[in-house]
Amino acid sequence: DINPYRMGNPGFYGRGSQYTVDTTKPMTVVTQFLTDDGTDAGDLTEIRRFYLQDGQTIASPSSTILGPDDTDSITDAFCDAKKDLFGDVKDYQEHGGMKGMGESLDRGHVMIFSLWDDVEVNMLWLDSAYPLDKPVTDPGIKRGDCPGGVTSTPT
Repeated sequence: DINPYRMGNPGFYGRGSQYTVDTTKPMTVVTQFLTDDGTDAGDLTEIRRFYLQDGQTIASPSSTILGPDDTDSITDAFCDAKKDLFGDVKDYQEHGGMKGMGESLDRGHVMIFSLWDDVEVNMLWLDSAYPLDKPVTDPGIKRGDCPGGVTSTPT
């Protein structure tokens, strides 16, 4: 994931004008899939995102917690550094990393939206502190402003 809050930029998006992207206003999120040769036939090497709001183009902020691997996009190096810092399994590598993701996109995907409930952890992984057995001061644990709990609402 490339959650700006989790990656060290808690003021990037949220409700109100104090955020770079104000989620109370309409916005467009643009995701780019970049290849090694700049063509559709090339190998996927990077996923980049930017936002359009109030006639402005807003770049995603660079991570501030990965050191030399800080970046504003998803690359194999970013994924490795993030997984190392957070102590996560590098399972994306088992599927070929960025190149494997590109090959999967070449085969075709279907966009599916769903509404669901997470009774196990109340969707804390999305915008609160998760996992619960680690201190919120550890890198990557705090993922947003929601305090958590069954009836949680953002602050």
